[in-house]
Amino acid sequence: MAKKGTKKRSWKTKIETAPEEELSERTVVTSIEKVSIPVDEKAYILFISGPLIGKMYLLEDEVTIIGRAPDIDISISDSRISRRHLEISLREGRAVIKDLDSTNGTFVNGKRVATKVLENGDKIHISSDTFFKFALGDAAERMFQEEMHQMANYDAVTNVLNKHAFLRRLKEEFSYSKRQKLPLSLIMIDIDFFKKVNDTYGHMAGDYVLHGVAERIQKGLRDEDIVSRYGGEEFAVILRNTDAKSALMLGERIRRSVEEKPFQFEKDSISVTVSLGISTLADGNFTTSSDLLARSDACLYKSKQDGRNRVTS
Repeated sequence: MAKKGTKKRSWKTKIETAPEEELSERTVVTSIEKVSIPVDEKAYILFISGPLIGKMYLLEDEVTIIGRAPDIDISISDSRISRRHLEISLREGRAVIKDLDSTNGTFVNGKRVATKVLENGDKIHISSDTFFKFALGDAAERMFQEEMHQMANYDAVTNVLNKHAFLRRLKEEFSYSKRQKLPLSLIMIDIDFFKKVNDTYGHMAGDYVLHGVAERIQKGLRDEDIVSRYGGEEFAVILRNTDAKSALMLGERIRRSVEEKPFQFEKDSISVTVSLGISTLADGNFTTSSDLLARSDACLYKSKQDGRNRVTS
């Protein structure tokens, strides 16, 4: 093993954005047992979001400290993580993650943990920006390639398409619908006063709400419909072969699903609403996908001007 404090070996691939994670309200302490790393396998962590996105580190030391401090094993320039946030120790054939009394906590597969034995593929979330995965041996390279694809197309917090992938799909769907003379509807959705959620409950809670809103949007859609996180607290939905009346009904259903049930994060019950704007391609009324998008955005703006928590088309 490398000497303590030596710089970790890493690989980096240039990518465009990052993917996924779900938060939960429980803190879990796992007994240190059972899960073992075969002696001939090496352990890695792969950053899938945040300042170190695309880097994969080989865990060579008995204990690896991760945090914001400049003099530790893996230092991350993320103001939302603690100076010494967590450690990963390799002992008796096991990889054990331990939160070091961090301010915002350590989440493994969506559950807050104090100590946990890591398993191949576990996802670790330490701030609203920084996520990484744990991988073993031969699986690490395969996981690395899969994550590169995921990062390029999906949002890290909500696991829906990111803006770049969405704009590409919108152009494709618009061209197809116009060529086939089919209706195509686009819904833009914005969480009302979302900054207050982050300011009041913290960014981890904000991420939990974002993930929850994305889930509620998806529940009301068909398999062929396309959801994305357009940016910040804004989402976009492409509805294939859907006319204006049907899109309006669906938009209202989404609005109610968000309003009716608060999001429960740890001990906090967080209520939010959404504003929506809808536009529909029909009879060649739009020349480009950008025109369709601009119309939906204008309708969303009107919903917000008129008092929020409403649908405008």
